[in-house]
Amino acid sequence: MKKLLITLTATVLSLSSFAQSALDKALSKAKKENKLVFVDTYFTGCIPCEQMDREVFPNAIVSKEMEKNFVMLKINVFTEKLGDTIKVQHILNGFPTFLVLNSKGDLVSSVSGFKDPGDLISFLDNAKLRAKKGQFHLGYSSTYNEKDYPAFYIEFAKTRKGITPQNLKEYSDGLKDFKAKNSLLPFLIARTTNEKVSEEVLKDYNTYANLYGEEVLQPVVDRALTAAAQNKLNSSSSKNDFDAFLTSYQSKFPADRWKINLQTLGSKFYLEMKKDTTGYLNFAISNPVLYQYHFTALASTLTAKRQLQGETAKLFLQWANAIVNEESSMEIIKNAASLNKRIGNNEGYKKFMQMAINRAKKYAMPYQEMEESLKLASK
Repeated sequence: MKKLLITLTATVLSLSSFAQSALDKALSKAKKENKLVFVDTYFTGCIPCEQMDREVFPNAIVSKEMEKNFVMLKINVFTEKLGDTIKVQHILNGFPTFLVLNSKGDLVSSVSGFKDPGDLISFLDNAKLRAKKGQFHLGYSSTYNEKDYPAFYIEFAKTRKGITPQNLKEYSDGLKDFKAKNSLLPFLIARTTNEKVSEEVLKDYNTYANLYGEEVLQPVVDRALTAAAQNKLNSSSSKNDFDAFLTSYQSKFPADRWKINLQTLGSKFYLEMKKDTTGYLNFAISNPVLYQYHFTALASTLTAKRQLQGETAKLFLQWANAIVNEESSMEIIKNAASLNKRIGNNEGYKKFMQMAINRAKKYAMPYQEMEESLKLASK
């Protein structure tokens, strides 16, 4: 029996070493060739992951960029042993998640979700710039050691089970240094916060953003700010009350990130508290920002409720004109075109279709079908 246990242990260690060696080989190759490591974390059956393999990685511009500047490592997070390591070591809140590491294994940049060729090139360019400046996120360990993480976090990272408000409270109550490596990972992976963590993050946002990355930190910031809004505002609050609340937090954030927070807070106040879609759209037009898929999600909701008409439709088109351009994701541009067509604004439809065609040509994406649609709309 003892011999069997020794054999099984040796086998597990061998598999773990083999899995880690794939990353070690990629890092070694990156160092030798003066490149970065691009890690594609995916799982079988993930539709956007498959879409990336089918439509994006073979793209001429993307493949050329990858070959020139990156060593690519694909990891199936549910079937490969290295997947468990990566899930604990980094925050994978959505698939695919792309990580860019320097040759030492430090996390330079990360992003989640489907990215069209233009989006991916922008992400890679930003990662190269950060690496050239010697920048990386110090909040993550560059090498894996299970002792560096609380047990309940490891369980959740691997199984998505085991995190509760109570163990998060106990953890944060016992945390001596919130800025120490890996300290906020349990909150980042659960996309949540509590009073103590919110206070820390809102007090020194820039430091935590540098430690973990703005995108990974944003759900915690969203929770912290909406909780603060819930405490200060209600359905009876006036616009002046809301403006005063915004003023009290604006100085805590860089200008570009504050615009994203305005999207979250505007939605909380106008859509959730006031039930005022027109008020929200006017606010969004005055504070234009395109972040993730809030624009298309709200359009879909209002369409389903048959509310995307009249003044609401007019304001929605103004919002689209304020936030969508050729640097926007192809899906967003197409959605803006579709929205204009649905509302009956043919000129707006043609404008955004041409925008989509221009983006497609810039990044070597298919555009013939869009050109045909544009020709039909121009007759």
